[in-house]
Amino acid sequence: MRWRNCRKDRSGGIEGLPLQLMIMILVATLGTAIILGWMGNIEAPKTIGEVIVEPGSIDMDNLADTELVVYVTDQDGNPLEGATVILTGLGVKNNGDTAYTTTDEGGYATFDSLGFSSMTKTHGYLEVNVSKSGYGEDSSTRVVVIN
Repeated sequence: MRWRNCRKDRSGGIEGLPLQLMIMILVATLGTAIILGWMGNIEAPKTIGEVIVEPGSIDMDNLADTELVVYVTDQDGNPLEGATVILTGLGVKNNGDTAYTTTDEGGYATFDSLGFSSMTKTHGYLEVNVSKSGYGEDSSTRVVVIN
């Protein structure tokens, strides 16, 4: 007898379903909105763009008159202020110390008193290493030094 009453009374089986679906849709919508809000605040990674060195080569015969200028940009081509520029190779020194400086507000770093302690070949290379916190490093630029 019980079984027959249950089969006949099916009206209560779907009463809570629309309410549960509405709650699930509301929770999914809010969750998606929160995740998209978080993702909207994510910035693209910053990188060092171009490193341009003038002059592209150094002649040891004219070293006293040579000023090496390094121009650094960010990934959008804007001047990068505060980047550290280090010259390495051939025992290079600037004013007798390690050859490094930082870029100014225009993205320029200037070396005006270069000297070399291990220039024995007819030519060699200086490595130009640029780095800035949050932007990474770039060591792909070389300067030819001719003796």
